[in-house]
Amino acid sequence: MDFILWNNNDQGGGSDSYAGAQGQENIDANNDSLQTSSGTWVIVFDGTEYTGNIWKINPSTYESDLNHVDRYDSSGSKVGVWKNAIQSFILYKQEPAFWNNSSWPSKSELISLQENQALFTENGNFEGDNRVFTGPYNAGSLSDIGYANDSDKMTGTGGVTALRTGNGSWLIIFDDTDFDGDFLKIGPNVTYPDLNNVERKNLNGDNDGDWKNQIQSFLLYAYQPEFWNTPYSRPYVDFSTFYGLYPYPTSSESDNKVVYMVEDSTYTVDCPDFTEQSTTQSLSSYENDDTTNLPAEGWTKYGMSLTHENPALTRDDTCTFDAYFDNTGTLVSIQHFDMQLNGAMQISQALIDTVDFVAWYYGTTGAIETLGISEEAADAFVDVFDFVTAAFNKFSAAIYKVSDNGGQFYFLPVVCHTLNRLCTTVAKPFNTQIYTQSGDQRQNYSMAFDNSAFPNSLNSVVSGYGSVQNWQQENTGNGGTYPFNQAAEYTYDSYPFRTWYQESSVSAQLGIFVSCKLDYEIGDNSKDDHVILLLGFRIPNTAGDLPTLTFAQATVQFTDGSNTNIMTPPYNNVSSGTSYYASDVIGAVYNYIQDQLTNVTMNSSQQGRKYLADVTQANMQAICNCVSFN
Repeated sequence: MDFILWNNNDQGGGSDSYAGAQGQENIDANNDSLQTSSGTWVIVFDGTEYTGNIWKINPSTYESDLNHVDRYDSSGSKVGVWKNAIQSFILYKQEPAFWNNSSWPSKSELISLQENQALFTENGNFEGDNRVFTGPYNAGSLSDIGYANDSDKMTGTGGVTALRTGNGSWLIIFDDTDFDGDFLKIGPNVTYPDLNNVERKNLNGDNDGDWKNQIQSFLLYAYQPEFWNTPYSRPYVDFSTFYGLYPYPTSSESDNKVVYMVEDSTYTVDCPDFTEQSTTQSLSSYENDDTTNLPAEGWTKYGMSLTHENPALTRDDTCTFDAYFDNTGTLVSIQHFDMQLNGAMQISQALIDTVDFVAWYYGTTGAIETLGISEEAADAFVDVFDFVTAAFNKFSAAIYKVSDNGGQFYFLPVVCHTLNRLCTTVAKPFNTQIYTQSGDQRQNYSMAFDNSAFPNSLNSVVSGYGSVQNWQQENTGNGGTYPFNQAAEYTYDSYPFRTWYQESSVSAQLGIFVSCKLDYEIGDNSKDDHVILLLGFRIPNTAGDLPTLTFAQATVQFTDGSNTNIMTPPYNNVSSGTSYYASDVIGAVYNYIQDQLTNVTMNSSQQGRKYLADVTQANMQAICNCVSFN
């Protein structure tokens, strides 16, 4: 205990004990001995509400008989003794600035906070029940927290009326539990003696009243979090921005979900759900979170939920995962990944919480920085890019084993594009300058994929082996007419193939991912072989050049189950120190598939399988020709 008062001398009779920085404005004046612990300074008053004559008591002080301790007024005249005279006190856990001054402190000086502290009081002008918190601190519900040495909780009619922050305290208060609802960010050295005079606004700036007795939860940071100067209380997912990154959604933004069609499949992405925020590395209320590698300064978690409609099967495919962001808005972990494929196959607890390709990470960052890109923007891009490619690699290790009509198989790119769009919505480049030189012409440049040019591009690549038709609408079975229902039909050495309309998503403005599904048309659509491609590009070395292919991976599915499916490694051409570095990424993917095809069986109607590597290679080359930065 920091401060103990006994009713009788020599620690006799009943006692009251107090721990932690606090004030008690009205106590029973029936004390004859006291003790303070080391590191504790106490100022006592012979009046209630911190008024009257004072006595400053140093750390590690023991007074066995207050009947022999004189009490003086501000002029130095003796007015009595301190036995049965203490009616209020303030306990400090650091030496107040006024402590060694000969003059008495003013009432405003009595509120002395450490660097990372915040004071909450029940009544205005810092009177009544009170409690001091030291950051970093998470208070998810004030209905679970009592005032110092008082059973009364800090909500309802006994809520918070006044507060103050210390030097080095960044406080965010919320009018709902679990860090939700209206919020107010309060920086260091701010004093609110009456929250009735402080306006409470929602995110749109509308007035919702005042803050008196309205605080239901708060976050106290011990440093200024990087998101502080944004309009938000955390790394924020703006659903309007997130929704706008999806191509041709069939839903409305007001639905709080994105619904879009790819081929004959419909995918739904629910609005990212804010789940938790912490000022520290760990949060005990979520014991199943792996906090080992989460940032020590705090993090924010969003829950994601995706669905692939399976009208021909008994259950839809679902995918859920949690995405953790640090205070800069950088993705730092994916946890609780759970994919249910028709209820028959589960991929659980896939965890990505570190940069998987360390050499690639540093190689890419350095390469981008040499192009006149700010370090901040480069770091954010590489983090997003790395997590998406790592996710594709790790998750495809399980999903590539499935056998279906392709809709389940393409669910993986949907997840990866969603992860990319989520990161891109939050990432710092949307709030920072990307190019270090003012007037850089690339400020007006953007990366894009030209779907309309793809059939001609592929036709040029396969020249001599076949011809490619333009995009044409495929029969979706439900009357869909969106571009993703289109496919380019072609032959390769007389064997029929098709490439479905590519999906693309920009990655933190400095890169782009492109995915698509290829079919080897065996004759029975339900038995077509499928290839899923994911390619990643970063900005080129020179403005106007084609973007640089940085990453590529492919999975090959034999839908009839006659052979083991093929999954290539995640090839990249950034740094030779990476496990799957290849100076020729396309060639590496081709060689891997070609090598695996030597063990693939094929009957007389499946001889086109021997060209799966060639067709994959041709599509990758054609895709590269259709990515632009201009």
